[in-house]
Amino acid sequence: MKDLRLRNLEKYRTGGTQDRMELSLPRPMSPSGKVYHYSPKEDAAPRLFLVGEAPEERTISDVNRSRMRREPGPGQTVCPYSGHMADDEEFTHADDIAAVKKHALWLVENDVSDWLGEYAKDFNRKFGKGGLISMKMEHKPRRRVEPLAIREDLLRSLDCGVCGRSYGVYALALFCPDCGAPNVAMHFRREVEIVGEQIALADDLDEQGRSEIAYRVMGNAHEDVLTAFEATLKTVHAYLVRTHLPERVEKLIGKKAIGNAFQNVDRGRGVFAKIGIDPFDGLNDLEIENLRLNIQKRHVLGHNLGVADEHYASFSEDHEPGETVTLIGEDVKRFADYCLRVVERLEEYLLSNVTLSEP
Repeated sequence: MKDLRLRNLEKYRTGGTQDRMELSLPRPMSPSGKVYHYSPKEDAAPRLFLVGEAPEERTISDVNRSRMRREPGPGQTVCPYSGHMADDEEFTHADDIAAVKKHALWLVENDVSDWLGEYAKDFNRKFGKGGLISMKMEHKPRRRVEPLAIREDLLRSLDCGVCGRSYGVYALALFCPDCGAPNVAMHFRREVEIVGEQIALADDLDEQGRSEIAYRVMGNAHEDVLTAFEATLKTVHAYLVRTHLPERVEKLIGKKAIGNAFQNVDRGRGVFAKIGIDPFDGLNDLEIENLRLNIQKRHVLGHNLGVADEHYASFSEDHEPGETVTLIGEDVKRFADYCLRVVERLEEYLLSNVTLSEP
């Protein structure tokens, strides 16, 4: 009788003995070749992110190297949502562990089936012919379909601007999971790119004589700028408070404490002032006023079908109450650019690990 050999399973052997093999089986990948990761930090919602293969060759400039928290490559992973850094194993998704176990079991079942088939052939050669008693062993292999673990890509996929590692997150994250560099400005630039495509679409519709739908698309582009801006400011503010003033988290980032403060320049500035920073200090007075006007315009677009009310008219010299506010692509792009400059300033605070002061 031949010894049982787990030939299919042995292909994944990396060490150990024949009886106690050490294995390395591949984890399921998404269509773009990324692997699920799950942050061990419970407060790092939504916790799930995907990481792709590292570039074959990486050349990192000295400037970019100064932005990294760790040398990119295996060993440790950085949670893109919370910045928590730990050993790679701590980020393994539970579903991947289950999937690898199922795959290993499937390989073992096939190996055992192959062994039984070979054993039956040997047995039949020895006892299948001649003699008073004839015996025959039959083996009908039952091949189960290879277990399939479906992994989907997340909507937002990026390549880190510092180390080049590809990764996927839910809409917004702060850090690269490989090198740990702050990447919040890169995320906002993606929003600006999308807004630019919306503006181009609106212009095409307007040229086709579909002015009403063109206005709606342009309005959506304008609203999306402020939506992304508000979400980014909230996320960065929450991170800075948690990491620098943990004893005051409830007061400074609680829902009642923040509300919709980041839909208003002065209120948003006041919220950041409580932790000793001013992300708006890179804009001059004229640019700040333009930011205020566009934020008010967004409220008119979102809540009043684009019709100016008395409150908006007090901000704008070009519109009377009851008039439809004008939307020009270049103005929307300028609005997005001012917001991006604020986000870039916030990234500087993340990069410098600024010491925050009490108000």
